[in-house]
Amino acid sequence: MSEGINLLPWREARRSRQQRRALATAIMLWVLSLATVAASWWYFEGEIRFQRTRNTFLEGQIAKVERQLQEISEIRQRKDELIERMGVIHQLQAERIRLVRGLDHLPRELPEGVFFSSLERDNKGINLTGIAQSSSRVSTLMERLDQTRIFGHSELNIINVGDTHQFELWVMYPSLAPTDADADSDNAQ
Repeated sequence: MSEGINLLPWREARRSRQQRRALATAIMLWVLSLATVAASWWYFEGEIRFQRTRNTFLEGQIAKVERQLQEISEIRQRKDELIERMGVIHQLQAERIRLVRGLDHLPRELPEGVFFSSLERDNKGINLTGIAQSSSRVSTLMERLDQTRIFGHSELNIINVGDTHQFELWVMYPSLAPTDADADSDNAQ
């Protein structure tokens, strides 16, 4: 009985089917893994493109904001320059008022027997050169000038005693705050 049954072809057929199944499974796994890699590459490539688009948009917006910041900086610089100019104009107007009032008060405060020969002015004060009948009249002039709001501290630099007393007197302006100049201009009106 065992002579008529041959089991080798059946085993061979089963082995062949298993090899085909294994090959088909390997091909399916290979195709599936290739599809997964391709899908992943396609997905991540799309994400990279999207991110690059976002980066380009953000770079454009950053450049726009930087231009606006530059404009703001230029506007601030112009504003500071204008404020500085306004300060200079305000100071010049206050100086003009102070000069006119000073020249108006100077003869009023001049005691009898004192004469001015020259007057030099700068931003800090007035240098007066003159002749007086006595040194007491020069000190009277200094006291009167010190008591006015227009002039501040006065200093006697030179006095030559002879028949007439020649003197050189330095009279400083008091420090002028913007509100003082405004008050002075209001009082003048």
